[in-house]
Amino acid sequence: MNATVLKRVFHGDTLRRFRQTSIIQCKKIGLLKTSLLDFNFFYCVNHIEKKYPLYLESYVNDPTDQNECVEGFLICPECKKRFPIIDGIAIIINDIANYASKRVSTFDKWFSDSKSEGMKTFLKNLLLDLDKNNPKEDRYEEDGLYFQSYKWLHNENFESDKFLLLMRWKIKPSDVYRKLTSNIPFNPEGIALDLGCALGLSTIELAKKFSFVFGIDSSFSFIQEAKKKIKELGVTNMEFIVSDILDLPFRNQKFDLIFGLNIVEFLPVDELLPKIHHLLKPHSLFITTTPYDYNREIVYNKNMNDQILRSTLEKKGFEVTLRTKKESFIPWILKVNERTYLFYFLDLIEAKKISKHKY
Repeated sequence: MNATVLKRVFHGDTLRRFRQTSIIQCKKIGLLKTSLLDFNFFYCVNHIEKKYPLYLESYVNDPTDQNECVEGFLICPECKKRFPIIDGIAIIINDIANYASKRVSTFDKWFSDSKSEGMKTFLKNLLLDLDKNNPKEDRYEEDGLYFQSYKWLHNENFESDKFLLLMRWKIKPSDVYRKLTSNIPFNPEGIALDLGCALGLSTIELAKKFSFVFGIDSSFSFIQEAKKKIKELGVTNMEFIVSDILDLPFRNQKFDLIFGLNIVEFLPVDELLPKIHHLLKPHSLFITTTPYDYNREIVYNKNMNDQILRSTLEKKGFEVTLRTKKESFIPWILKVNERTYLFYFLDLIEAKKISKHKY
């Protein structure tokens, strides 16, 4: 697929003659960071208006795939702000010092594993700005409280699980991602965004239906595992980055679908929903779930329930689809440790962006 065709696909034009082949072709060329920058996908988050596309300064490339930058920087041409790429992961966070201060063990691994003098120098300078008094936010990082729970889902090794074997109805916990995405229409020219993607199981399901998918999470460790998974599977029509959901490096009206399984309870909904509305193309879907877990350290919107969330979505410019107007009960299980499990019923909501634009 040549560059002209790719630009058309990524800008969402209707290309009937490529409708059946665009996903296959995208997978063959292996679109990753270097190629994505040719299409101005990532913009500097240091500017509210998101009008300065980032350019790449690469220090180390993958020897087996020169399209994959292993270490380097994404740089703003206007303010010269530098966003590091570490272990092939772009960290597009405005305040990187604050981010690293809350994940000291993760920062230590960055430094010990860095491969170039340029990155070592950047991290040495960053060390001087770290605030060791910052409260930790590493519960989703490799040594954190919840990392292994999600990795249990990621490994999908449930056959020998003692608790699952006792259940009358056999539940495969990772199947929830397939159920939640099963009714999404096939859109081989579209681009999707997976917010709070964790280890990428939902992103992988979305990639079966869209030309390209971006997975976003604040956990560096989650994104590392997600990239390992897609490399094992040989799937290339997706990319994962570390970023703040409330300050994403994308321009408005970019996405044909936004998916957010586990985000509403952890972010202020009055800030979150307008940002999602702006990022969606006219009449496109936002798919989410009602908050279900109030046992975490930081929880917003504590009074949120299925009725309030549906009502709030409608007040923020969305229309809840007919099939998800009523509360649903989709089983999901997380394993906390060998003797403790969390069992949830997820409530799926599909909300279409209301827009004056024509279809």
